[in-house]
Amino acid sequence: MKLAKTNNLPLDQFINLALYDKNKGFYMKKNPFGKDGDFITAPNITRLFSEIVAIWTITFWKSLGSPKQFNLLELGAGNGEMMKVIDETLMNFPECYNACCFVIHEKSDFLINEQKKKFKF
Repeated sequence: MKLAKTNNLPLDQFINLALYDKNKGFYMKKNPFGKDGDFITAPNITRLFSEIVAIWTITFWKSLGSPKQFNLLELGAGNGEMMKVIDETLMNFPECYNACCFVIHEKSDFLINEQKKKFKF
């Protein structure tokens, strides 16, 4: 990570360097989630959070007139736990599940591999 000699670094550039620098980025080399990580998020504590998101998704999908196809996108999905539970929950509602295209946008190659262990795209 090489920074220009300046006192000004826009916040978005700082965040990108701190989290996603190929050599020293926080999310690039290890799984920071869970008991052995640096922090834990709601989807890793209980399935309930992700199940509620899934139920909200079904309700919103129905309010749109139950389109035949829609994308469900998660940005920065970490270890993929939330999308995994949403997928499992929506399977109980086949009409919605079959219309849903699950998409995760992730910058970290390490976390992409963690997500692939839980969820097949």
